Amino acid sequence: MISSDDLKKIEFFADLTDEELILMQGICREESYRAGDYIFAEDGPADNLYILKNGKVSIDIKVGSGKYLSVYTVSRFAEPFGWSAIVEPYKFTAAARSVVDSTVFSVDRKRLMELIEKDYHMGFLVMRRVAKIISERVRETRLQLIHTFYG
Repeated sequence: MISSDDLKKIEFFADLTDEELILMQGICREESYRAGDYIFAEDGPADNLYILKNGKVSIDIKVGSGKYLSVYTVSRFAEPFGWSAIVEPYKFTAAARSVVDSTVFSVDRKRLMELIEKDYHMGFLVMRRVAKIISERVRETRLQLIHTFYG
């Protein structure tokens, strides 16, 4: 189980109260992946949100048959990825591949959605953070693509 101290460091949950964090703690589990393992596939069902505990995860997009381009690297403790789990249509827009042996926290999408639907204030705080992260990732991906194609 994720510690309450670790949970407080996760950007998605940074604005939540101690009581709300306790609820979140109950829907998180720890998972380990070996270097080269895929955590999720592009276009696959987004049943979990992920948060890096340790290691390094590459966010890859398909660019051809069997070819992928790494557009972002998740490498900081408590850095979230897989935000498609809380945004319809709940399908991953990219793949996530463990670059080195990695440990992540997995948050069950259905249980998270139940919590934020019961508490609109909590839902607003979480979704505000999600919007910020999506905006940052789009900007970073855009810069990566410009660099890749135009040097």
